[in-house]
Amino acid sequence: MNVNPYFLESEDNNSSRHMQGKRRLANYDGCRYDLKDILPMLFEVFQIARERTNDALKQFKPEARSGNLEPNILQSCFAEELFSRFKLQASFGKYFRITLRAKGYIILFKKFSNTGKPMNIKTKNVQNISNQKQTLSLFAMEDSDYQDEPILFFGYKKDRLNQIVDPQLIYLDEGVIRFAIHQSEITIPLTQPKEINKPQLREENKPRIKKSN
Repeated sequence: MNVNPYFLESEDNNSSRHMQGKRRLANYDGCRYDLKDILPMLFEVFQIARERTNDALKQFKPEARSGNLEPNILQSCFAEELFSRFKLQASFGKYFRITLRAKGYIILFKKFSNTGKPMNIKTKNVQNISNQKQTLSLFAMEDSDYQDEPILFFGYKKDRLNQIVDPQLIYLDEGVIRFAIHQSEITIPLTQPKEINKPQLREENKPRIKKSN
């Protein structure tokens, strides 16, 4: 099996990256292991947000929908469910980026292009994120204690029918997608059906069975 030299000698890599002002190196196997409890929840949150978004869009005729309506609704639905599940680990960072900090990683929520990269207006800050630079602030407050944490993106694509599809987690470094984790690779827990409280019959109303002699 050919091994990508990018992931060899991770300790040396991390030491070199620190000297270059870059965040800790992430790799596919390590990320899947570290986030084994987080990823199923993330994909479940996305499924719920997508369903709520589709329901909300039914209130508007397609020709009356503004260009930002769908992504804004999806982002709000995703944020609400994410904040509910992850509490203080999730928040809006700078520029209203949805941000989740978990297990030593920082996860941002974005729409992806057809090439699988986050769709962003190219700015210096965006380039720093794509290059895993330490010298950037993702939060409204000082985040110097978290500048070593790798930045991951959780996002989705649009298909030819303009449907929201293919949720995935990616790791981007030096402007290149180093790995991606798709929903098909993760086991999503089934949602437990809600228990229905059945009315209790009073003793005098219960059917009585006659005993045979």
